[in-house]
Amino acid sequence: MIRSIFRCLILWATLTLPAQAGEIATSVDLSALPEAKRTPLGLYLTPADAYAALVDDPGIVFLDVRDPTEVSFVGHAEGIDAIVPLKTSTLKFDAERGAYVMQANPDFVTQADAIMVREGKSRSDPVFVICRSGGRSAASARMLIEAGYTNVWSLVEGFEGDMNRETGQRDRNGWRNAGLPWSYKLEARIAWQPASN
Repeated sequence: MIRSIFRCLILWATLTLPAQAGEIATSVDLSALPEAKRTPLGLYLTPADAYAALVDDPGIVFLDVRDPTEVSFVGHAEGIDAIVPLKTSTLKFDAERGAYVMQANPDFVTQADAIMVREGKSRSDPVFVICRSGGRSAASARMLIEAGYTNVWSLVEGFEGDMNRETGQRDRNGWRNAGLPWSYKLEARIAWQPASN
C-alpha cells in the first residue's frame, strides 16, 4: 500500500513539475552553430523543437526580443507570452551600415522578470527567447543568464531565419519558413509596454 502511494506521488510530481533543461529535446547541430549564437548554458532550439516543447508544455515562457515595430511589420510566432525587446530602433540613420541605429533597452531584465512573475514562473523555469535569426536571442539569453536565470533556451534560427546569400532573402530556416503558426495581429497582453507609458 505504501509503495503504491509512493509511486502515485512520484507520478503526480513528474506530471506537475515544469519542464527542466534535460527534458526539452533539441536537434541543433552544435558543430554548425556560430560563436555569435552561443550562450553560457548551451541550450539551443530550432523553431520545430521549440514548437514541440510548447505543445507539450504550454506553460513554458516564450519571449520575443525583437523591436516591437519589427514584430508589427514582420509578424510573430503564435504562443509568445510577450515582446520584451533587447534593443529598440531609433530614427538616427547609420549610412555606413545602411540601417537605423538600435539602442539598448535598459530595462530588459526587469521587464523579463515581470513577465516571469506574471506567468507564475521563477528564474529557474524554462524560458525560450526568439529574435529575427538568433543573434539577439543569444545576446538576450546571455543577459538573462548573467542576471541569474538558469534555464534559458535560444531559438538559433529565429523567426525569419538566416540570410540566404544566393537570394538575399531570409528563406533558409526560421519559425515562419518552417510553416509553424504565426500572426501579424498582436494582443495587448503580449505587446511591449515600455516603462515610460
